[in-house]
Amino acid sequence: MKKVVIITYFFPPCNLTASQRSLGWARYLKKEGFQPIIITRNWEHHINGPDDMHHDSGKELVHEINPDYEVYYLPFRGNLRDRLYSKYGKNKYNFFRKMLSFIELFGHSFTNKAIPFSNIYDFTAQYIEQHKDIKAFIISGNPFEIFRFGYLLNKKFSLPWIADYRDDWNTSEVNYSRGFLDGILKKMQQQDEKKWVKTAHCITSISPYYAQKIGKYVQKEGHVLLNGFFEEDVNQYTNEELFGKFTIVYNGMLYPSQQIEVFLEAFKQFINAQGANRNKIILRFPGILFLKEVAARVSQLMKGYEDVLEMTERISRDEILKIQAKSHLLLMVAHKGTKGIPSSKIYEYLGLRRPVMICPSDNDILEQTFSAYNLGYIAHNEKEAVAQLTQLFNAYLHPGDITIKANEQYVNQFSRKHQTTVLADILRNM
Repeated sequence: MKKVVIITYFFPPCNLTASQRSLGWARYLKKEGFQPIIITRNWEHHINGPDDMHHDSGKELVHEINPDYEVYYLPFRGNLRDRLYSKYGKNKYNFFRKMLSFIELFGHSFTNKAIPFSNIYDFTAQYIEQHKDIKAFIISGNPFEIFRFGYLLNKKFSLPWIADYRDDWNTSEVNYSRGFLDGILKKMQQQDEKKWVKTAHCITSISPYYAQKIGKYVQKEGHVLLNGFFEEDVNQYTNEELFGKFTIVYNGMLYPSQQIEVFLEAFKQFINAQGANRNKIILRFPGILFLKEVAARVSQLMKGYEDVLEMTERISRDEILKIQAKSHLLLMVAHKGTKGIPSSKIYEYLGLRRPVMICPSDNDILEQTFSAYNLGYIAHNEKEAVAQLTQLFNAYLHPGDITIKANEQYVNQFSRKHQTTVLADILRNM
């Protein structure tokens, strides 16, 4: 059994979606002949909102041994900026916190001491020093300063490593400079990314477009390592009885670059045409109140339609899986002007075998992913969305008229278990 260290900032019990990626590798790599050792920060503080990320968490090292992996949780002690943010939120000391953030980001290029979670590097270096049988390590970003640890560990131990990108960094089409100081940081981060990742064996990322463009940027071979769904998690919900109302669900974050306006305008047109059947329809945004400004955007767009709208605070992952499984339609909204952003939620959509609408489409990975699914509905504009909503609602009103099932063979390739076999092949070829 070959031992592989996985360094990741996010890992359960962290309840953010990012933690699921490395958890998949931890669960399934042992079946591929690799023993995963996870090194991460402590997450005893539950994340209910963005401010919670900055709280101190844990007082001592915690070592847990599971049947398929072992994990080391290291205490997290925030810096002055983190302490100000966790105590006062984003409404006080705004300028001072921005200056502290600039100093911290500037310092990443020169010293680990500028990184609040630098104890992850210190512990990993000590661990590898004491365990000569470590064959390789994987680092999953973001935060991207964690790649500095890969650069330093490679210099110290000459071990091969994989730089895993959950998002793109300096190649992002939506990462614009907001001023002179941002411009300085951008130049430094560009140099850092190329310098640090140059020592990696290869890079992995979440879509073909990302793998290709990031690999070209850092001059490393790029591999596609999709996010996915846990079969054991979704299987317990696949036979749920559907909600009484025709239920449409959008789950997860909603970014400014996502044109939710296109779908909401189509939805309002669809609602206006339903007359007495209006009370049989509900549009749900579970967890959207996690970011108040995002919820306000949807509320403003849906004025006058509050009777068919539901928005909630952040809820547990099990609860959201059950809601999605009982829904008639799951919604995904593409990012405007960008390519290669699949969003991890789409794989749970696939695993639950529920109808999915992409509105508006990205003409890229989202559309490609759902074209062969059998239950994918691609809407490029409001008119197409209204027609598809009407078709699906008619099927709800007259059940049994049309029975279409998901393409099972196609869906199975998106399980996290299958994607871990892809990672294992990369490790074997290193």
